[in-house]
Amino acid sequence: MKVLRTISFCFLLFISPFLQAQSPANWTLEGCIDYAMKNNIQVRQSALNQQLNKNNYTQSFTNLLPSLNGFVTNDFTNGQQFSLAAFRVVNQTTQTFSTGINSDLTLFAGLQQVHNIMKSRQDLEAAKYDQEDMKNTVTLNITTAFLQIMTNKEVLAVAQNQKKTTETQLENIEQRVKAGMLPETNLLDMQAQLARDESTITNAKNGYDLAVLALRLLLQLKPEEVFEPVIPELQSEVTDNMSESMALSTYNTAVLTQPSIKAAMARMRSAEFSRKIAAGALSPTITVSASLYDYYTNQQKQLDTMVNDYLVIPLHKQFTDQFRKSVSFTLGIPIFSRWQRVTNIQNAKIQYENSKLQLESSKNSLMQTIYEADASARAAAESYLSSKKSFDAAKRAFDAQEKRFTAGASSNLDYQTAKNNLATAESDMIKNKYTYVFRLKVLDFYQGKPITLNP
Repeated sequence: MKVLRTISFCFLLFISPFLQAQSPANWTLEGCIDYAMKNNIQVRQSALNQQLNKNNYTQSFTNLLPSLNGFVTNDFTNGQQFSLAAFRVVNQTTQTFSTGINSDLTLFAGLQQVHNIMKSRQDLEAAKYDQEDMKNTVTLNITTAFLQIMTNKEVLAVAQNQKKTTETQLENIEQRVKAGMLPETNLLDMQAQLARDESTITNAKNGYDLAVLALRLLLQLKPEEVFEPVIPELQSEVTDNMSESMALSTYNTAVLTQPSIKAAMARMRSAEFSRKIAAGALSPTITVSASLYDYYTNQQKQLDTMVNDYLVIPLHKQFTDQFRKSVSFTLGIPIFSRWQRVTNIQNAKIQYENSKLQLESSKNSLMQTIYEADASARAAAESYLSSKKSFDAAKRAFDAQEKRFTAGASSNLDYQTAKNNLATAESDMIKNKYTYVFRLKVLDFYQGKPITLNP
């Protein structure tokens, strides 16, 4: 028995880390964003692209170093060959063995290597900003999906409350029908309304489930992973006196901080260095080369007076006698390359001008996005305030109608109409509220503020 307990205890100790690892996460909006920053495929791909550019940047420095290569060659040739020893053509096998190392170093190449370093640095900067921009895009997408969940959850709650109200009235009508105070048609009408409320709940539940599914897909969760979004109590006061200069001040901040603009600026600088690299191809180049070389052949012979015959000179002696060292300087002067260098320069200039236009396009797109978000936030604020007034009026109308209906002074049709008007007004108010909240979050985002739903 003790052995069994010991085994069970050890087993629990072994699996407890795995159970903890599989426990549901705290899926608040902030938790969802943090999870996506670590697991989203697009974010991870942008990180890999940044690593590639980092490797290229490192390589641009190592291109300044000299190259070093070694070689070993062992060659056998059989057939009719001229023999120096016999001084005639004979059928023989010749073996040659050579080895050596060589090194090349570019001393000057029109500053192309230096400009390539600067270009690679700008490419790395652009890749870093691209990753930040991808994170921002994912953040906004998750915020949109999360607020849609919150919207649909409140719409579902409205539908459930409507059903509870119908159930309360159904009980009241049943009692009054049994007492003979109302005709049975009133009971049938209320039962039909209850069925419609249940259908509304089903539709609202489906809408909520689809919103949750959309967020799961954005987070790229596996089907077996537990996901229960934590919905906070949203405290957001809607105001209709937004500053007229909010869009302009937001843009002035965003144009200096947004990674999409910084990436476009880095690419423009990269294109400028590409133009300088292309221009450097017209410059003469100076390179230095050094090599060590040794050679052996079995046809290298000398007369041995003791045997009165020609014998192959030993390998070590040939290596000693035939060891060669060389250093050479080369001046390369470009003269004509079928107009390729000039074409490259012209294309590089065009690419630079295109990168400037791309920067302007990015700024214009950012301005359009911010001004649209600002206008949408103002419109959403007005819509919310209007829908809130409409809801308050519908609520007062329904309360009055409910009292009259309970007292038997109002028809079932009038009651259901007031009830449906209230549900519609409340749903519209909820949707407008979250639209307003999202637009404000977008403006906060472009002002450099972190996105959060905490009060």
